[in-house]
Amino acid sequence: TRPMPSPPPRDDVRLIWQGMDTRTPSRPGRLTGLRRHTRSTVEPVDTPTEQDNLVVRGDNLPALRALHPLVGACVRLVYIDPPYNTGSSDYLYPDRRSRADWLSFVRERVDAALPLLRGDAAFVIQCSFHQSAYLEVMLDQHEGLHKVAVIHALVRHPDRALTADKQFNDVVEQILVYSPDPRFRMPGRVRERDPADYRWRVEATGPGTPLTLAGRACTVHAPGEWRKVDAGPGHGDFRTHSIRGSLREKNSSGRFWVTHLEPLGLPPMTLISVPGIGDDGLGHRYFHTPKEGNRNASYFQGVPQSSTHTRLPRPNFLDVHAAYNRVAAEGGVSFRNGKKPESLLQLLIEWFTEEGDTVLDYHLGSGTTSAVAHKLGRRHIGIEQREWAETVALRRLRNVIAGERSGISDAVGWAGGGSVVYGELAD
Repeated sequence: TRPMPSPPPRDDVRLIWQGMDTRTPSRPGRLTGLRRHTRSTVEPVDTPTEQDNLVVRGDNLPALRALHPLVGACVRLVYIDPPYNTGSSDYLYPDRRSRADWLSFVRERVDAALPLLRGDAAFVIQCSFHQSAYLEVMLDQHEGLHKVAVIHALVRHPDRALTADKQFNDVVEQILVYSPDPRFRMPGRVRERDPADYRWRVEATGPGTPLTLAGRACTVHAPGEWRKVDAGPGHGDFRTHSIRGSLREKNSSGRFWVTHLEPLGLPPMTLISVPGIGDDGLGHRYFHTPKEGNRNASYFQGVPQSSTHTRLPRPNFLDVHAAYNRVAAEGGVSFRNGKKPESLLQLLIEWFTEEGDTVLDYHLGSGTTSAVAHKLGRRHIGIEQREWAETVALRRLRNVIAGERSGISDAVGWAGGGSVVYGELAD
């Protein structure tokens, strides 16, 4: 018998695994009709300056190529929410392409945007389940990008059903984070240290027994030779940490416990003083074995001397459905089912940029990215092909410059100001 011939690969899968090298020769266009809009004036502009905010109407592929000689590699953050390719025709524009065509469409524009990025930039794409898995595979294989994170965002309340004919209620979207820098890491949360956490004191009531572990002159206090005293929040010397989960492997104290102390099999609530561990200035660290019937040991940590803040990783889940419910009135413009909340963009922009950095959105839509970047003191560049570039995005930015009060305005104390240059891509 002969084996059955393999079916030919589907176009979309073949394109993914061949790296989707769909690039065409660069043919940069030029920007025309440039006008700078301020609170009180509109004036013609020959060439934008390095500080100018830009809104460009035109096909974003040649527009991205046209921008490179004007702005260079200045972008710190790209945020886009390209058409999700849901297969629907009931939207602001037809959202129905073959998967291969959609992936080619996205890939070409990613390639065109990369020369505009700084080396430490973040490239953030928001999408839905319809194409997110395929998009992630394609970007994972891109030679110019490295995956940083995949964040899941709750954008609709689970009990809010949009249409009854759906197989399930689609309430989560994906935010894919990449960077040209393989060393790029998600910025952690910074929490100011709370003195009230330090409430415990350790009092030794006996001399203890010397014990050498890993070349360290340790002291072991039997359960009756020490006591733990609760001095009240903020009045003690220590806080306690339970040695469990990742703390056993990713923390120096946890690793010392696992390697040197746990194998000793000491009685419950034995105290061990280990010199040369910790940055709390005490010169030693106290460990104690688990209570009777408990699995996890603990250690006492004094106030660290190296910093006044604690850094924590961010979760890969965001609950932003309440902000989506309020989005319709933001910016003073209408954009049915196409707006992103200003608070979501504020979160991303503040994570990945600093004041004065440049933010790029080449699927600008209603202009949320530019509006938020403007209020946060970032330079912004937006590209939109449809008439919305002028009738929605530019109008919204003129409202921002005039001091409109919606979205994040009150939270950041926005009072108006600045300018934006609007132009179109020449044929």
